[in-house]
Amino acid sequence: MCGRYTLTRQDGVIEDLQASLDPVAARSEWWKPRFNVAPTQPAPVVTLHDGARTIELMRWGLVPFWAGHDGKQAPLMINARVETLNNKAVFRDALARRRCLVPADGFFEWLRVDPRKPMPIYIHPGGQRGKIIAFAGLWAKTTTDAGVEQLSFTIVTGPPAELVKPIHDRMPIVLPEASYAAWLDPAVDGDAARALLTVPTLEDWIAEPVSTRVNKAQHDDPSCIEPAHPEAPAQRSLFE
Repeated sequence: MCGRYTLTRQDGVIEDLQASLDPVAARSEWWKPRFNVAPTQPAPVVTLHDGARTIELMRWGLVPFWAGHDGKQAPLMINARVETLNNKAVFRDALARRRCLVPADGFFEWLRVDPRKPMPIYIHPGGQRGKIIAFAGLWAKTTTDAGVEQLSFTIVTGPPAELVKPIHDRMPIVLPEASYAAWLDPAVDGDAARALLTVPTLEDWIAEPVSTRVNKAQHDDPSCIEPAHPEAPAQRSLFE
């Protein structure tokens, strides 16, 4: 599962993903550094329009076409399991026609050593924080009963990399940069796109306990990724 992630650099999305910013997104209060992206909130995704990569804001939690007014009857589809993408029509159709990149620079999982006090773990590329990555995403376009167009997305998850296994049994699929173009290309069919979704190695990543402030979705500031033990050196794995 992926229930929270970060995107702390705006400039990196434009430069590293070679995308232009949609004017509507640029005027949104949600186009800002994000330290605790949570489900149902708007977040940036990269789509392909007329051959050009575009950054636009979509609701995190894919709303299927059959959902009721404002998506209120829809389940919270924040994740799509890679193993069963072809089992649900909403995911199968999106895999064939509506794929996106979900820019990020890290994600959170909770280590349940003590079930009463899960420990938030920030998993991110090593070295300088803020390196832009991209999760594999699927998106949908629906129209509410009021005639308002609604864009939404989900993050594809798969089995965990070795770094994540001691923490959680799922993780978002991090696409290698070499796969970005094919993942976005509408000429690539669903089966070929599905073949791009492999378990990343995360060789240069680290996992570190962070502040419990991230537990509350309304907290969205740099304190969410502050190390829980500032005096301890960053580790590639909590168990090394």
